Amino acid sequence: MTGPRIAIVGGGVSGLAAAWELRRRLGPEAHIQILEAYDRIGGKLKTVDFSDGPVDMGAEAFLTRRTGLAGVITELGLGDELRVPSGARSAFLVDGELVDIPAATMMGVPARGADVAEVLTPEACAAIDAERDGAPLPWTPGDDANVGELVRQRFTGEVVDRLVSPMLGGVYSSSADDLGVRATIPQLADALDNLADRGEDVHLSTAVQQVLDERAAASASGDGTPGPAFNTLATGYRTLVNRLAEASAADIRVNTQVESIGHLTDRIYLEPVGRVDAVIVAVPAPTASVLLQDIVPSAAEILDEVKLASSAVVGMRFETTEGLPERSGILIGQDGPTRAKAFTFSSRKWPHIGERGTGAGAFVRASFGTFHDPSLVEAEDRTLIGYALEDLAAVTGFTARPVETFVQRWWGGLPVYGVGHPATMDAVRRAVDAAPGVAVAGAYLDGVGVPACVEAGRAAAEKIVAELV
Repeated sequence: MTGPRIAIVGGGVSGLAAAWELRRRLGPEAHIQILEAYDRIGGKLKTVDFSDGPVDMGAEAFLTRRTGLAGVITELGLGDELRVPSGARSAFLVDGELVDIPAATMMGVPARGADVAEVLTPEACAAIDAERDGAPLPWTPGDDANVGELVRQRFTGEVVDRLVSPMLGGVYSSSADDLGVRATIPQLADALDNLADRGEDVHLSTAVQQVLDERAAASASGDGTPGPAFNTLATGYRTLVNRLAEASAADIRVNTQVESIGHLTDRIYLEPVGRVDAVIVAVPAPTASVLLQDIVPSAAEILDEVKLASSAVVGMRFETTEGLPERSGILIGQDGPTRAKAFTFSSRKWPHIGERGTGAGAFVRASFGTFHDPSLVEAEDRTLIGYALEDLAAVTGFTARPVETFVQRWWGGLPVYGVGHPATMDAVRRAVDAAPGVAVAGAYLDGVGVPACVEAGRAAAEKIVAELV
């Protein structure tokens, strides 16, 4: 290879997407090297082979609407792998009963009490309806707020505990009180900005209703947005990971930990792999902070402040579905009676999993761990499996014993997207943009979803290509 030599630190989906984009733009002469500290590529995506077929033990789906990942998957020749959910409804656990998750909310934040009456007390519903008649919310375009504090002040704490925290906790392993509106519910932040821009009184319920109305209008317009909100891959994310690696034609080195990144004359030097023309750092924020401290110290200082949440997933295969609710899953608030924070009934949610083998079995995922209480993640495998089975029986009455189990821990798997996080990451980007031959990618930039990670990797590659070419 006679073209530029580019190193990518991190073999997760962000780094793999960066490698693929580099290959597409620079052609076969570029020397692209992926350096992964662990013994496999894929990062926080992991597919496990059970006897009936593969199941993802990390992220298990991706948002289709407003993202381009389905197009990327199709471009990679994996369009036949795309699968859609069954349509089974998810539920909240409310006072010991399973209740449909209300459709008319933004990540659990409602616009009207009537829309969430099955989950909340009449008093909480009345507080929601009274909010738009009270004092307006002081809001300037560009402001941010703590989700929990905002909803608690404008509605009640019951809305936070029963609706918002279970929804956000299922995605971020953090409560509403750990997260910022602009990073985790950006459409709501935009709606609040729009009200303030127009000089109207800003009310939380009004902003939520605006977003819900826009969503309904888009679905009715026939512009391509109707259809499944989520997709997954028939054989798991491992298929995407391997195809990206193959298409990138990169020199992939696992068990290779980069100790430091600096400059040597007019080139970048990575210890222990040597000189390169450019580097993309695609690792979690704390690790990126260590690696950037010599070449982009201002970005390193910011990234050192990003906190991470840990979680664990217990996968369980059963030979029967008898007694398992006809639902795709259950979300449980932090004040709930279980140790598990959520269950996913994968064989109900995804028809291709439910139809495997004889079609008589069930697959269930139980999720544990939060940002403020990672103690369950540290528990032994048999302890976590026992908790999962006890909680599953208590919540659903399903008492079957699993024939296969797998426990996956994600230490520091998810960034905590606090107040001001997007603005802070913009500062990281500005610092890195000013450093020739250096780019960053990862979940901490634009969100935890796989589509955001893929786009972050491709954007990092575009920066490097622009500088080299």
